[in-house]
Amino acid sequence: MNKNILKVAKFEIVRQLKKPAFWAATLLIPLLIGFIYFISFISAQSVDTEVHFDENTKIAITDDAGILDSNVPYIINGDKEYGIEMVKNGEVDLYFYIPADFAESKKAEFYHISEGLEIFNTDGNIIKVILSQNSASRVDELDVIALSGDYEVVDKKITKDGADSNALGKAIIPFFIGIVFFMFIALCGNRFLLTVVEEKENRISEMILTSISSKHLIVGKIIALLILGLVQIAALVIPILLLIFAKRNDGFIAPILAMIEIDPVSITLSILLFSASAVLYAGVCVLVGSLVSTARDASSFIGPAIICMVFPLYFMQMFMVEPNLIVQIFTYFPLSAPVALMLRNGFGTITTLEFCIGIAVVTVSAVIAIRLAVKTFQKNAINFSVALPKFLQKKKSR
Repeated sequence: MNKNILKVAKFEIVRQLKKPAFWAATLLIPLLIGFIYFISFISAQSVDTEVHFDENTKIAITDDAGILDSNVPYIINGDKEYGIEMVKNGEVDLYFYIPADFAESKKAEFYHISEGLEIFNTDGNIIKVILSQNSASRVDELDVIALSGDYEVVDKKITKDGADSNALGKAIIPFFIGIVFFMFIALCGNRFLLTVVEEKENRISEMILTSISSKHLIVGKIIALLILGLVQIAALVIPILLLIFAKRNDGFIAPILAMIEIDPVSITLSILLFSASAVLYAGVCVLVGSLVSTARDASSFIGPAIICMVFPLYFMQMFMVEPNLIVQIFTYFPLSAPVALMLRNGFGTITTLEFCIGIAVVTVSAVIAIRLAVKTFQKNAINFSVALPKFLQKKKSR
């Protein structure tokens, strides 16, 4: 790589890394995720949902429904009013009343002396434990499993040929890479767009081009911005992956992790597509920045390019089935190709050959965008002048 390109890239990276705003934007989302997780963890610890049931707790139960066996030690012969009087006199700590219409109402009551404002009181779960243990003693192990629903139903998908089919498991990693690409656009798009425009507005580019070529300047800036973008993505993705790893045994995350199927070819092509798409997006943003005069104009002109990139999402259902003409156009049109290829790869509706051709289209388009950006920047940076209103131009000529 040319020495001047490395100098520009190094200068741009160091300059951005020294800015507090860069680190604020980079670490804001990870810190927010960590803060939310910390708050939820503290809340889970502070709200005690376990049943505290020890030998010192005095319990009385009136079972008008007749659901409990006669050998349960807490049953009393008195009625509901008698049990409440026992609580008031301090003879028992907790009194549970199971009404005769328990099967229809599905409600039981428990009484205790209140000690001020109580938001979370789990003592009522004690009767659930007692009823559950009493019922489990009357059925065998298989009945307990069947009634509790504490078992897993494994989804075994097969193709028409009888082979195992795991389309969702194969799609998780490609779709994850696609999400990372959208995060890349959201985090780095504005920086790609404004890095050239700001220098033109400040007339810095005219001085820079006296000592370095426009090609080296643009290529160096794109490399630096891509590296900075990867730093921001890593700062966001790594904490998420660590959190998933820490929660790998969670009832929601564990089945998803077990479902993931590693396809080296698909993953490799997805990474290549992500790299080419990032360079293409950077080249388009720099090209727009080199064509316009102000940051406001740049924001307006980049809109159509972004719309073209995300447009395949509006036709997502078409990408789930065999591709038609519209899907083929999206697949090989340079600006829509990145998202279209990611969708087709995730849904498994693209062959390896088509995927490689699509990556080649994106790569060639990225090179063309960068070359055009170099040429337009060289021309507009040197001939750049602020367009004055006509009445000001006349006043200046006088």
